[in-house]
Amino acid sequence: MRKIIEQKVSNGYSLDLGKLIDESFATFKKTFLIAGLGLIIVSVVVLLIYILLLGTFFGFSNFTETMTSLESLATDKTFIIGNAVVSMFFSALFAPTTAGFIHLNHLSATKKEFSFSNLFDFYKGYFFKQLFLSYLIIGFTTAVITSVLTLLGFEFFNSVVQIFIGLFTIFTVPLIIYGEQNYLEAITKSAQLFFKQPFIIIIALIIAGIGMLLGIFVLCIGILFTLPFIYSMYYAIYAQSVGFKEASPIDESGLE
Repeated sequence: MRKIIEQKVSNGYSLDLGKLIDESFATFKKTFLIAGLGLIIVSVVVLLIYILLLGTFFGFSNFTETMTSLESLATDKTFIIGNAVVSMFFSALFAPTTAGFIHLNHLSATKKEFSFSNLFDFYKGYFFKQLFLSYLIIGFTTAVITSVLTLLGFEFFNSVVQIFIGLFTIFTVPLIIYGEQNYLEAITKSAQLFFKQPFIIIIALIIAGIGMLLGIFVLCIGILFTLPFIYSMYYAIYAQSVGFKEASPIDESGLE
């Protein structure tokens, strides 16, 4: 698999936008319910832990006071830096869950059974370490840049920075769980692979975003049940650009 990835990095690859849409929607239809429930649970857990940490650190007595204080602290330098550090570790801690959302699509595409528990498979062993470290580096880079921009009064650029970093690292998770790459290799190769087909990838993600919005307004099933479509598109992009060997590391590890 390593040789295949090196070839893709050197020689590039082709993407068919129509197939990306078809393949991502095909796996999304089969996984959105489990993925949506998973997002609800993860979102609630993250919010509760975040509020608890803030309340403990700042001594807030209740939720309302916490929310009110957050608004007043939005420009406080200590809070900006502290919030960036907390966000970085949260991102790293829940990176295996992101891998789980993507992997649901692989299980669906390969016609294997999957369940809610598969979302948390990557908290085991080797993959947890690699995913945690990769997102720690990505989160640290994002936190440093956005914190500096905020402190300089250019916080309106933060979203742009986060979008670009997200694009450069789009292949990171699948390269770790399917491509036999460690965290540093995955981040580096991800950026290289992205620049081989940047425009089609961006268009595909925009379409995925539009699809999420259509799901909300047309189907009225809520953002947490349409948001998994983005993970389906991530998977489709990786599957079409890099692909898999017959027995991937994730297969051999017994997680499936």
